[in-house]
Amino acid sequence: MRSLVGRLLLINLMLFSQLSAAENIDRPKHRPWNAEKPWLIPQDTTTAMNNPDYYAWQLFVALNWPADTSRCKADTYAQLGEAGLTVWESWQSREETFLDGAAEPQTWRQGCKQGGFTSLPTGDYSVFADETIRLNKAAYDYIRDHKLYSLDEQERLARAGVENVNFPLGSMTVKGNWVRITEADKPNYHWQEIERDGHVDLYGLSGLHIVSKDSPTWFWATFEHVDNERRWAQTYPTAFVGWLTQSVDHAACSSDNLACNEIPSGFGLEGTRWANYRLRGTQVDWSTNRGAPTVLANSQLEAFMDLETSSCITCHALAVKGEEGAPKPIGFLLEEVNIHGKKLGYVGPPNPQLFLDGNGEAIPYLGLDYVWALRKAKREQP
Repeated sequence: MRSLVGRLLLINLMLFSQLSAAENIDRPKHRPWNAEKPWLIPQDTTTAMNNPDYYAWQLFVALNWPADTSRCKADTYAQLGEAGLTVWESWQSREETFLDGAAEPQTWRQGCKQGGFTSLPTGDYSVFADETIRLNKAAYDYIRDHKLYSLDEQERLARAGVENVNFPLGSMTVKGNWVRITEADKPNYHWQEIERDGHVDLYGLSGLHIVSKDSPTWFWATFEHVDNERRWAQTYPTAFVGWLTQSVDHAACSSDNLACNEIPSGFGLEGTRWANYRLRGTQVDWSTNRGAPTVLANSQLEAFMDLETSSCITCHALAVKGEEGAPKPIGFLLEEVNIHGKKLGYVGPPNPQLFLDGNGEAIPYLGLDYVWALRKAKREQP
């Protein structure tokens, strides 16, 4: 019996390796941003690595273009800033990907035809449970094709000795956070109405993370609405801590004032609701060329922790699954706290000790390729 199990695990490992190789061969071709067709989503590793703030705004415009929801693509007849769902909101949601019983999710085309799942908060602002998380076709198909929506399959891969899954270049995830707004706020926000029990609630987009696989460690960018700096920090101080860390934006600001908190010219943002959003920063590496750890924080999405020790790359590098047990075996916060009682996060390259047991032996973790959403995978039906 043990021999049979071993052979099955070996076959599983070989199939997974072949599928990963096929994905890499069929990766998206280089496509720089086209100012004449700003709705086309770029896949441009050169710009991502060398001019990350410009790339962030290019993605911001393309992903926030009004959507043709039946095709999960941009409506090329629409204009930036028109009301309605954006391109990223037409993508498959976390809830549509990870189904009860680890049921196979529907195809991308089927999901697009249905118009998608809308996830908005139940209270005054988003929390972990109801923040909006969407995956593009490359990321969704990879999860579906490799059965990574199953927690049991992730564990089978870990037991088979697979060290890492490997999403193809061009894979993207977007995370949106919301706050309750008034009718008067509508012109200044990307907004959604949601009806519950005969009552309509109005929410405005307040925080936006864009994550794109343009390198092995992905590309990270975060945006916030200008109201997050003071208005919401005063209204909901436990959910919005204000801009305690300075913004950095080489696309919009001069080199002597990278925290100018303006929009860049040449992207068509002027006069639209999107002119009220700011790039807080990007991240493409663990540390600077002087050896200092890089950080990236969103004052709403990371309000629960010390923002000066928030590092997207480091946190997501800890996304792993063990042979059994919890879907999130390594926490991304330290026990240490700052003077305000907020827990510190990990920065810089991950500590190798986190991946070892008490005897210094490597724990057979399956690396989830920086995609924390995979922790939402479900158990298969017995």
